[in-house]
Amino acid sequence: MSMPKINKWVAGISVIVLLLAVLAGVYWEKNYSQSASINSQLVKELPESFTFFDLGSNTRLSSAVRSALSDRLGSDAIAYRGQIDLTVNNPEFLSAYFPELHALNLALNYPPRERIEHNTTKLMYRYARKVGVPFTYVEMVFSGYSQRPLYFSITVSHDGANIIDALHQKYGPPEEIQGLKSPLKASFWKKNNDLLLVSVESDRYGKPEYHIVIYYVNSLEELLNIEKEEARQREDRIKQASDKAF
Repeated sequence: MSMPKINKWVAGISVIVLLLAVLAGVYWEKNYSQSASINSQLVKELPESFTFFDLGSNTRLSSAVRSALSDRLGSDAIAYRGQIDLTVNNPEFLSAYFPELHALNLALNYPPRERIEHNTTKLMYRYARKVGVPFTYVEMVFSGYSQRPLYFSITVSHDGANIIDALHQKYGPPEEIQGLKSPLKASFWKKNNDLLLVSVESDRYGKPEYHIVIYYVNSLEELLNIEKEEARQREDRIKQASDKAF
């Protein structure tokens, strides 16, 4: 191949690559704007309910919030995108005592037996006791759309009874769940559709271990609605592309 022909061929390839890059940018911008539109339409102010270290249903995860949490709970680990499993105590617990939350958990994990990942940010704290608080493990999961809490899961050591007393003082007497097999005990509060659940079991040394979960049900439902809308819009785009192709 002669040099002029090679130069023309290279120039032609460059034009094609540039065109593909422009088209890809337009496609990304269109989809990003559609996703942003979904957020603006479906992400609304939520009613306030329960708090943990001043983080409530409308708190937005930020670098400042994360830094403040690290000051209180020690160093963290972070994970992006992942599964959501609202199960607590045993597989039948939610279906027996909180059927609506169980139904929401099923919807977030449909279809079953598949790994369903969501747009989330998870913070994990395993060394909180080193900074003087009685938490052996803290997991905080936020929506990747709104940056607001989806649920907090906190394991409290046997010397954390004062925390339970503080919950009683702040939110009043809880509702006790009857019919649980010893040594499991559980009580809960509900506020504006959100749920604060406290379970107490004995550890291997026979000492009480507390497990606290705050379910921000409104935010979980919001996440599910956004995902459904995104799925609907993806199906519409595929259908439109297919209609144009044939």
